[in-house]
Amino acid sequence: MQNMRAIFKLLSASVGIQLATLTLQAATVYQLDNNTVGYPVNASEGSEPLDNWFGNVFTALSGANFINEVDFYVGPTIPNSVASVSLYRVTGAGGNPALGATRLFTQSFTPGSGNPSGPFVQQISLSSSIAFSPGDTFLVSILIRNVLAAHPNVDYPFVIDTSGSSAGSYWGRSGPNLFNIDDLRGVVPTDQALTSGGFIAGPHFYPRRGRARAGQHRFG
Repeated sequence: MQNMRAIFKLLSASVGIQLATLTLQAATVYQLDNNTVGYPVNASEGSEPLDNWFGNVFTALSGANFINEVDFYVGPTIPNSVASVSLYRVTGAGGNPALGATRLFTQSFTPGSGNPSGPFVQQISLSSSIAFSPGDTFLVSILIRNVLAAHPNVDYPFVIDTSGSSAGSYWGRSGPNLFNIDDLRGVVPTDQALTSGGFIAGPHFYPRRGRARAGQHRFG
């Protein structure tokens, strides 16, 4: 198990999700990560295929409350991976989605196939702008089902930064095809284990920043 843990820390990468909003001025960036990749993470912990979920919580700003794009800092994935991005309004105390979150939007996408030289940013333009009221706490999450971390199929799509802080970042998992995106009661901060004595993912996860062009509904 110690050898496996070492492999995870060497090969796993953090997920960076950066968000942008539609404004008539400069783009607003919602970001928790520190722009420095720490490691891709084996969120399944072993070689078993499991659904992996990560998310970041933000506060909507006035004039920057229409979310149009999510940039996913993706690590190595296997072919035919299935992923989705979801946005929620969080009502849980302290902004904890495990204590209350309502899903507003979900969009499927095909995650990048991985990059031997390291993680890369995958821009996900949302099919519609998701509106929040200024001051709302909102969550942006990425779910990838059937993440298999058995060699030679190295599948570490989620990346952690080097900040040392997990504030606002959460993770969860389930058996294959069983994670319920409308029930987040089992998710925990990324510096906590999902099971007693289990693996800890690490600091901030990488939903990353996007960029907006004035007057447009898409980012690029």
